[in-house]
Amino acid sequence: MNPSPVFAAAPEFASIDPAGLAWDEAFLRVESYFRAHQIESRILLNRLVMEVILSARAAASPGADPVALAMREAERRTNAWFARVLGDAADPDDERLGTRGRIALVLCDVPARWPQHFLADAPPPPELIEAMRAAYIEAGPEIEITSMFPRPMDFGPIANVADEAWKTFARWPLLRAALGWLLFLGLLAAAWFFTH
Repeated sequence: MNPSPVFAAAPEFASIDPAGLAWDEAFLRVESYFRAHQIESRILLNRLVMEVILSARAAASPGADPVALAMREAERRTNAWFARVLGDAADPDDERLGTRGRIALVLCDVPARWPQHFLADAPPPPELIEAMRAAYIEAGPEIEITSMFPRPMDFGPIANVADEAWKTFARWPLLRAALGWLLFLGLLAAAWFFTH
């Protein structure tokens, strides 16, 4: 079987083993990961995925899980891009950099407005940087620890009356049984009345 002309023309694709099912799964997972970032252009999506797969494949050791390697590489590249674009606005050691970066990515609509600059090596345009930094700052405040004390809940007058009724029935089981029988007989009488 002859190789596809697309793969024959691109030497970087020659090292990909088409029979590697694990790498196929890694490709699909990374593709889904980037689609979750709202990258819709098939050409851009395939280019990004192939860059990640080739990089992960080059760093793979024997017996390593291709899916885990590829996903780690995709996450590393995305976080590095966020750190580069956000610059001083973000702490590169912040564990929430990826999460807040994704929120900023969606808030300023980078995939629709600047799709060609997502994960690109070239410096992004100033408008993208400004929009991402503004959205990153708004992505979430720092956590503030406060003290909360439990308060009794007021469900209103109907709940109070119902509560008192249940307490009364709990104290007088004969009253509870009598009311139960009256309710049952009332339902039977209503059923008989509507059927005859």
